[in-house]
Amino acid sequence: MLPFEAIPLVEVPESDRKNPVAYLMRAAVERGPIFRRRTTRRLQSRYGPWQVYLIGPAANRFVLHSHRHLFSHERGWHAFFGGVWDENLLYLDHATHASHRQVLQPAFTQAAMASYLPALHRVIVSQTSKWGAPEQIETRGALRAIAFHAVAEALLGLGPPGAVAQLHAQRDRLCRNPAPFGKRAYWDHIQTERATLNAYLRDLLATRVDTQTNDVIDRMLVALHADPPLMTDAQFMGHLQILLEAGHTTTMDVATWVLGFLATHPHVQGRIRTEVDAAWATHGSLATAEALRGLPLLSRAIDEAGRLRSPVDTAPRGTLTEIEFAGYQIPPGTFVRLHLGASHRLPDVFAEPDRFDPDRFAPPREEEKRTPYGLVTFGGGPRICLGVTFAQTELRALTAHLLHHYRIEPVADETPSNVYNPGEYDDSLPRGLPLRFIPRHAIDT
Repeated sequence: MLPFEAIPLVEVPESDRKNPVAYLMRAAVERGPIFRRRTTRRLQSRYGPWQVYLIGPAANRFVLHSHRHLFSHERGWHAFFGGVWDENLLYLDHATHASHRQVLQPAFTQAAMASYLPALHRVIVSQTSKWGAPEQIETRGALRAIAFHAVAEALLGLGPPGAVAQLHAQRDRLCRNPAPFGKRAYWDHIQTERATLNAYLRDLLATRVDTQTNDVIDRMLVALHADPPLMTDAQFMGHLQILLEAGHTTTMDVATWVLGFLATHPHVQGRIRTEVDAAWATHGSLATAEALRGLPLLSRAIDEAGRLRSPVDTAPRGTLTEIEFAGYQIPPGTFVRLHLGASHRLPDVFAEPDRFDPDRFAPPREEEKRTPYGLVTFGGGPRICLGVTFAQTELRALTAHLLHHYRIEPVADETPSNVYNPGEYDDSLPRGLPLRFIPRHAIDT
């Protein structure tokens, strides 16, 4: 086993720092699945002096499945988020995580999705009712609102919509870019704004009308009030926070790129629209589980958008003990970045990996099955994203609805290839992804 100092050293060039996926993919091809990078002095208190990158299917399997017990989520995600959220499911390790996930899991099964679809459909129709007038929509910003309302109203049963919009605005105040603050002032900001967010949540919980049985919040309340309690009040609030946060940001990102890629690939858009229209003709609605299950072309397009533009590029971890990977020693306490985005661009896993090609997932190619742990958009192993089924249901429902009612076209010079998709913890919102949504009745007439 080679010592830590022998791990190849990389420094991401300035030109690649805003969007380093392509550089990291090339580094993995040239140097192998593991390399390290020196942490800047400003961030060493969070990440330590070195950060280790692991890339590729073998690394994904190692961290997400076979050796997951050697890594800490808390040491990874807490450093990554910088203490923005209360202790939550994302931070919890091993046995504690397993017990909390067991509480929530029944609310995220495929069978549970049917109970969320009416509210989910209502959110989608309400939020998109005026699209096409005007035709040009800043898609990413619009999808942020849709995804947040979908999680809050459909999954968590919170409302009314006006109160959810206020909750979303408070989330944005909490997640401001830390750059304008000094260190002490930023921590004071986090404490104050998180307390305000929790106050909003408690007010909504107090007025919540149960429309389902055994849903997410019901199950969490039972665990909170068990004797002895299965979770603390802070964990209860933290779980709500991260369900809202992870539930809307990841879905927003994938949805943005699905629509962006379909706009710039009209032939693929046309094929999927034909599939959607057929489902509508068969079921009389796109708001049923049966209709959404019968959309394989759309599902493959969603998978391909998630591969090309991973909603979570990095799965951060902290090592709990000395680890050996690919012949190198990684000491305990090392901050590790499992880079999912770079893994999805490896040419020995996906043919022409930079090309939008949903048919790569269709028989007989089925590239995602050829290499286990090659496609990990929502993670993998026992801790695969808890909300993956809800996210996929929402993405199918939203995209099917839009394709049934609109033709989607790009806006000149604003294509998916030249619009950077930044991290969410930034109060200078990007210009997003403007697209044109042309009502189909206008085309038909």
